[in-house]
Amino acid sequence: MIVLVMGAALLIAGGLMVVGNQAGEVDVSRYPTKGQADAPVTIIEYSDYGCTHCRDFILNTLPLLEAEYVDSGKVKYVVHPYYLGDSTIGLATEAAWCAQDQGKFFEYQHALFENQGMMLLNQDSLVALANELGLDGNAVAQCLASGAHRTDVGQATQAAANRGVNSTPTFFINNRRIVGNKPYSEFQSIIERELAAAQ
Repeated sequence: MIVLVMGAALLIAGGLMVVGNQAGEVDVSRYPTKGQADAPVTIIEYSDYGCTHCRDFILNTLPLLEAEYVDSGKVKYVVHPYYLGDSTIGLATEAAWCAQDQGKFFEYQHALFENQGMMLLNQDSLVALANELGLDGNAVAQCLASGAHRTDVGQATQAAANRGVNSTPTFFINNRRIVGNKPYSEFQSIIERELAAAQ
């Protein structure tokens, strides 16, 4: 998954960072990021907008992680948008990237999960959601109609497959893999071990 405006925004927000893994290197500077660029722990989440466990993580677990670790500069949180083949989810993923062009990826993602199962994932509804969030809906509509991020979505999906990701949510906390939305205490335990190792 970059148009120049989006690439610049991501580089400013997250800096250039590459995380190693068994399948090679992952350039996480290409993806939406929260937290300090030099945080000792990086969490990469592979997420699908049709996934109920992803929804539970975003709405319930992530706010706890942000309050304790991201806001304090200990953790950098990176979203690797990814979908498992449903074309409507693919369109929603494109829409989230279009929202990122306006600096509103995380707000749009949160709204998609809040409305999961309650809205049709077509261009009209995705643009309407953008308008509700105060985005430029016309720009989102043009972005979707032109397929501006279609290649980005496809490349991100292939990158996930290259890393062996085949279900969502999948997380890498540094290089420790977690599959599924585990209890907050499990995330906490792994993060604390990684923080200790980084000292």
